Amino acid sequence: MFFFKKSNILDLVQNKITDIVKTIVESSSKKIINVGSIPNVIIERNKNVNYGDFSTNIAMLLGFPQEQTINIAKEIVGNLNKKYFEKISVSHPGFINFSIANKFSTSILFEIIKKRSKFNKKKKTKLNYNIEFVSANPTGLLHVGHARNAVIGDILATIMQDRGINVTREYYINDAGNQIDKLAISVLIRYLQLFGKKVELFEDSYHGNEIKLVASHLKEKYGNEFIDIEFDNTNFSPSFQTNANKIKKFSIDFLLDKIKNSLDQLGVRFDVFFSESNLYKSNIIDEIINNFGNYIYEKDGALWLRTTLLNDDKDRVLRKSDGTNTYFLPDIAYHIIKLSRGYDKIYDIWGADHASYAERMKIALQLFGYHHKKLEILLMQMVRLTKNGQEFKMSKRSGNSLTLNDVIQIIGKDQTRWLLSSQPLSKHLEINIDNINLRNENNQLFYVQYAHARIFKIIKMISFDVPKNFNLLTHKFEKQIISLLNIYESTLDKIVLSSNINILNIYLLNLSRLFHSYYSQVRIIDKTNLELSKQRYWLIFCVKQVIANGLRLMSIEAADSI
Repeated sequence: MFFFKKSNILDLVQNKITDIVKTIVESSSKKIINVGSIPNVIIERNKNVNYGDFSTNIAMLLGFPQEQTINIAKEIVGNLNKKYFEKISVSHPGFINFSIANKFSTSILFEIIKKRSKFNKKKKTKLNYNIEFVSANPTGLLHVGHARNAVIGDILATIMQDRGINVTREYYINDAGNQIDKLAISVLIRYLQLFGKKVELFEDSYHGNEIKLVASHLKEKYGNEFIDIEFDNTNFSPSFQTNANKIKKFSIDFLLDKIKNSLDQLGVRFDVFFSESNLYKSNIIDEIINNFGNYIYEKDGALWLRTTLLNDDKDRVLRKSDGTNTYFLPDIAYHIIKLSRGYDKIYDIWGADHASYAERMKIALQLFGYHHKKLEILLMQMVRLTKNGQEFKMSKRSGNSLTLNDVIQIIGKDQTRWLLSSQPLSKHLEINIDNINLRNENNQLFYVQYAHARIFKIIKMISFDVPKNFNLLTHKFEKQIISLLNIYESTLDKIVLSSNINILNIYLLNLSRLFHSYYSQVRIIDKTNLELSKQRYWLIFCVKQVIANGLRLMSIEAADSI
């Protein structure tokens, strides 16, 4: 659904149609098959300009018999103020098509010219959101799968801020539990090997080259301090636990610093880094268990949460019979801590393999007393990176991982951000590195940046005053460009509602395609018609500005030359 400013003609039309529909429904309720709440009026841009600039299917959603739908559409049209339109038509089976009058549709150009880089910004609202993303365990370097999560979270947060929402970007550091013990033991083994010790990594150790790097720096700082530590595959001996904690802290800090550096190279920043270990330094977890009340019970020496009350297939263990917590319990505590800060909504971006866990988390928060809409969990499919027909492997334990730093070095920050945001979260993403050096539409970012650079070259060569109107912009491409510019702001609002940031990629690509077609078929600067040249000059200026604004939201350079 698209949302427009009150000053925008489409918003006026939308509100008017809503009023008309209410009147029709109220006066014709006996004729309606499915009487219920009146659906939202949705006005969308037509892909085929022969049907007009925009259309709505509201007449087909009211529940009237099919043979009456056309008449209902005509009744709606009959009550519209025609001064806003060049043409209104009704097409089968009940679409209402609008061609906005030139003086109203081109008003967007004056707005872009006036506001420029601030064109797409909304005033600050009172809404406060939290987006937690990446949150990769500090047991290795970031790979391209983590990078997709990072780009999605960062761009979504930026767009939300652009729409006036206050956003906190948060990274949850999983620095407690078995995986950290495993990390420390892996580092210790590599450290001992540096002293010639005959020890080998366990099968489920971390085998990546970064573990060797950590061990090397550990030796540099501590010398031979740890060469007598005893351990097995799961634990350090109690007598050496103090030294083991030093190894854990050093390893976590070292790898987290590398992670932050990679994120910085990608242009991703965070406001908060929250440490899981902090949960255990207070009694917050026990307090949360007590506040669940009767929703928690004991069975077989373990503590269980009654998640089946909200349609889970079975109740879930929070604390095992040996007294240790499951992963679920500290995760619940962390989400409750976030919500206790007063956010209107919190977002998590997780891998698609966590789908069942996501539902479980929502259930837990509902049992704790939070509305289910307070938490939005976005599930992201994985990334497949290929070159020369071969896939790069990304397992941290295999030692054969392609790191985020590698990806940025190969294809650059901007290409990385564009490619990782180019598909819906729900779709598996395949990136063919062989395409990144192409200078055509198959390299989408090049194509968008090329549009910006082409326009920059034109406006740098010549200058015109802003025209009094744009009445000469009647070419089909000009109408299509203006129509697309009219939905830029609403496109951003749609992203906030759906969390699919690739909608912006699609928008910028479509706008660039239109411009390139326009450029190839129309003489923009025509010395025989200076007034037309002036209007076309400022039209493409607006295209350039919106491309720049959109790429800025993606933290990608617009490029004045390419």
